[in-house]
Amino acid sequence: MEEQMQQSNGTDWTVEEECGVCSIIFSIYSKFPPMPSAQALNMETGEFFPFERVRKLKSGYAMAEALGVAWACNCRERSKKRFDEQFTLRDPNERALSDTLYTVRFPSGELKHGVTDHAGRTQRHKTDGAQAVRIYLGHRQSA
Repeated sequence: MEEQMQQSNGTDWTVEEECGVCSIIFSIYSKFPPMPSAQALNMETGEFFPFERVRKLKSGYAMAEALGVAWACNCRERSKKRFDEQFTLRDPNERALSDTLYTVRFPSGELKHGVTDHAGRTQRHKTDGAQAVRIYLGHRQSA
């Protein structure tokens, strides 16, 4: 079998190092013909972006991230070391807080601001390990 190289974030790795999900995604999307006006959908955020961006990525994992399906990846123990959480904000009556400003404070003090979607969901927040985060309604000034 011919060894194929893929490059991701400056690190070379072989196809054999990718899980089945990432290998299939790469084999499908890397062979698409150019489609300059086509749009792709990030399944996690619901945002559309130019399809050419996916087609030009150099690894199946990078493509899975762009498409919002990297949570299904099982490459090189990524899912065990990496946390990728999305929160749903609700009022005391369990109604979704849609289009609500929020701030996430990480233990490092880093703040990330966002707006919930129509179902009260935040953007996904990625960390390298388990961390306790605080979520505040509205945008806070850094303290």
